[in-house]
Amino acid sequence: MSSVRLQDRTIWITGASTGIGKTLAERLITLGNRLIITSRKAESLKPLKDLAPDRVHILAADISRPASVDQMRNELTSIFDSIDTVILNAGTCEYVDTRQFDSELFDRVIQVNFIGLARCIEASLDLLRASSKAPHIVGISSAAAITGLPRAEAYGGSKAAVESCLESLALDLDKYGIAVSIIYPGFVDTPLTRKNDFPMPFLMSTESAVGKMISGIESRKFRVAFPARLIWSLKLMSMLPDTLRHKLGLSMVKDNP
Repeated sequence: MSSVRLQDRTIWITGASTGIGKTLAERLITLGNRLIITSRKAESLKPLKDLAPDRVHILAADISRPASVDQMRNELTSIFDSIDTVILNAGTCEYVDTRQFDSELFDRVIQVNFIGLARCIEASLDLLRASSKAPHIVGISSAAAITGLPRAEAYGGSKAAVESCLESLALDLDKYGIAVSIIYPGFVDTPLTRKNDFPMPFLMSTESAVGKMISGIESRKFRVAFPARLIWSLKLMSMLPDTLRHKLGLSMVKDNP
């Protein structure tokens, strides 16, 4: 598949108010694209709109709410007749404590990371079909989807669901000429990861992560995973016999008080 420059395109980014999404939006604005930026609170997106008021449009929405689909679809259609690229970046993370196992935690994480992603696809798919500029869906999974990790039952599970969904979607959308890419970031220095209470090997800046994302999106690679050392370590771990993989995983378990 031939590469497509991320310039002069109409792009929708979810989770744009902070972290990777904010840095990505800033870079895409600099490249001259027209952006729709989404987060739950409109005021958090105003600094991005101020960078290019005529090319940046705010669509505030809570993608964890079922009612948001019609709202997003209506607002998207009122802004543009078509969308060239959708970057489904919105996400959350909560870690499981098996001493106080909470199924509601799973619901909160999955409603944003997986069901929310599906809602955004539903809201934008007709506008992607209307694009004449190599339409593209980009979904954010995680290195945590590669193999099971301690306390990542909800987060890793939601990101593995994203991976499986997008793998199937790539097959079903091929006949419409809509490409699909899956991004697998490792640890990136964001407000979300700064809450982590464990070592984060190969931690990357948002600028470095976004550079790799843009390169992968432009080349229309199906899988974009980084940093390489972390990704290959997890892939090797996933290929170990179950007994060895379990022992290695146990070495990562944080001692509880």
